[in-house]
Amino acid sequence: MLKRCVVLISVVMVLFAPQMNASVGAEKPDLRGSVEIEDFFNELMTRVSRDRLSAPQASRLYAYVASAMLIASTPEEDVLRRKMNAAPVVQKSGEKIDPVIAALAAGSSVARNLLLVRAAKLTLGERRDQVLHSTVGELPRSEVAQSIAFGVAVSDAVVARAKEDGFEEAKAVSPPESKSPGEWVPTQPGFQPAINPGWGTLKLFLVNSRDCVVPPPPVSGEASSPFQGAAEEVAAIAKNLTEEQKDIARFWDDSRGRTGTPSGHWLGIALAASKNQQSSGQDTIKIIAHTMMAVADTFILTWRFKYLYMVERPITTLQRSDPSWSSYIGTPAFPEYPSGHSGISRAAADVLDSYFGEWKFTDPGYGMTEKSRGSFNLSPRTFASFDEAAKEASISRLYGGIHFTIGLTSGASLGACVAGKTL
Repeated sequence: MLKRCVVLISVVMVLFAPQMNASVGAEKPDLRGSVEIEDFFNELMTRVSRDRLSAPQASRLYAYVASAMLIASTPEEDVLRRKMNAAPVVQKSGEKIDPVIAALAAGSSVARNLLLVRAAKLTLGERRDQVLHSTVGELPRSEVAQSIAFGVAVSDAVVARAKEDGFEEAKAVSPPESKSPGEWVPTQPGFQPAINPGWGTLKLFLVNSRDCVVPPPPVSGEASSPFQGAAEEVAAIAKNLTEEQKDIARFWDDSRGRTGTPSGHWLGIALAASKNQQSSGQDTIKIIAHTMMAVADTFILTWRFKYLYMVERPITTLQRSDPSWSSYIGTPAFPEYPSGHSGISRAAADVLDSYFGEWKFTDPGYGMTEKSRGSFNLSPRTFASFDEAAKEASISRLYGGIHFTIGLTSGASLGACVAGKTL
């Protein structure tokens, strides 16, 4: 760690010495670092999309990056930090630590360590230097050096935590074998094997999230198809989809490789709200960390219950009577119950509402790159509140033909529980 820290500090010092040699003038406004934080996370979302991370994997990355930034920029007694599960404690390496510089050094270093593609690690290192340069301004050289050193130390501690959260072990977990009617099996179009069946075993980010559960899914008692009644609702809606409902289904699709995944979509919303409300750099970090940890925990719990209950998708039920039936959007390769979109959207919306209240906003397709936004021809959508956006994200899965209503309601309930445990 010491060697990497010295190299990083040296690069920033050598390339940008003129800015750091200037004397400290009037106190900088609270907005310092806000633009750089937004740019950094937007860059991270682009890499998540390009590297085709799965939705759970992306949520873990965002949460680790944001939590490292929180640890680097807030005291140990911070209320949100006290709610974290097994959060590392790192002693400050100097008397003067700039919280924004330390946070950006920590977050960008964690991202470089956790990104899976080697080329991404290298180019993100260059991006990290640019971000730090832009944020340094007129801070004294010694304060910059101490801040970067502390941020790197935080990164090392957070990465160590990540190595012990069960991620590697989860890769070896196989899904339960489907034996009864109503249990999940691979579906069209590719009959892909189950995605991330061990994800529910990962360590949670927030200690009280573990108290959140969903009830067992209801069954109809029909031996041939326990979810036939629920599936008939899906089929009726699919048969009469309006153009707006189709737009909604596509808008919230957020599939792998297309966007920064569902958690990236809500990360974009959180960044936009922070910018609109002129949140300080430190406040923006806390808002993002809170939102992303709640989302990551909701993913972990959702996956735990998906593979516990193994509920089949609507397409499986409906194709028993109509083999030609297909969903409007592609059916994901994991069980139905509960809905991940519904859960993480409710968790994110409730956390953001606690910071901003009812906020009207237009969503251009947050989490998407400019290229993908043009390719999929999506129109911006306007919402009166985070709550309204979360409800639309949830119902979009019914319009897409990939979820039962019972999956939506259970998912939303789970996300509300996770958010509530942190507020």
